[in-house]
Amino acid sequence: MAVGEVGDRQWLLPLLPTFPIVLLVLRLWYLSRQNVQTMLLFVQYVSPLGLLSTLVIALLWVFPAMLLLTRVLGALLELSDPAAAATSRLAAAARRIPDWVVVVALVIGGLTWQLRFLPLLVMVALSILGLVVRQRAAGVGAAAAATGVVLPFVAAVLEYAFLGPAIVAALREGEPVTFVLLALPPLVTPLLTGPVPAWAARAVTHWPAVVAAFAAPFLVGVVFLRAPILPTVAVDTDDGLLVGSVITVDDRMTTLLDTSGTVHFVLNDSVQAKVLCDAGDRPPASTVDAHGWSVEQTALSWIAPARRPTPPDPRCEGRR
Repeated sequence: MAVGEVGDRQWLLPLLPTFPIVLLVLRLWYLSRQNVQTMLLFVQYVSPLGLLSTLVIALLWVFPAMLLLTRVLGALLELSDPAAAATSRLAAAARRIPDWVVVVALVIGGLTWQLRFLPLLVMVALSILGLVVRQRAAGVGAAAAATGVVLPFVAAVLEYAFLGPAIVAALREGEPVTFVLLALPPLVTPLLTGPVPAWAARAVTHWPAVVAAFAAPFLVGVVFLRAPILPTVAVDTDDGLLVGSVITVDDRMTTLLDTSGTVHFVLNDSVQAKVLCDAGDRPPASTVDAHGWSVEQTALSWIAPARRPTPPDPRCEGRR
């Protein structure tokens, strides 16, 4: 890469912190219901650590997705059209990703992605393995045949054996997206472990990368703007029941934002009881599961300790 090209890209470095800062400001603006005074109150009391932790959780699934997509598309381009890969930024970025980083990304994805996305993760992992072996084996040999044909076939058999009931249930329950996510990746994996025609290589690799680069910030923004950053409580006071998010509590009063966006300053002497509400819990959008594992559940949620589900307190729904 020429020195001039590196200098031309240095203006991007100051913009790297801009995206998370914009997300944090938009989160406060969204939470304040577009009220400037309420947003200034949040700026004064809301902990930046809470905002950053929510942002990190929202970005956790993006890291393996973008890294693995770059790696597989770059390797596919380099194997299919070496001449185009020599001048491609996508291929250059893929070459800079070490193998151990790919392994870490796969582990993070396996822990943090929902079950319905794990077939995609397996597809990408086998594609990277097959393409890298073909590159390093300099053609089609026993190793390339094993990683490009035999291993995807064995993985597909195991996936369909485990996900078969879930695939049938998704078809029966009328969930086409879940059906495609579970059934399609094992079927197409053998097609992604080898080169594509050279004339189509650049379009096949660059267009998905461009779409992903533009879509990822919007997806992260939507997830982050809807993530809770304040505890939701039901406060029983002398004047009635208030349900909302706690902004701050001091020795005299509790500051609370109710569900309509109104800020309440409640004297602690008038508070009779407080109940912590599970406002982040929501009923699952899909009823499909594989051997008791819901397709919306991650492996990390199975490993991490969880408290027993309890009936919701009626006061969290605005009822005494």
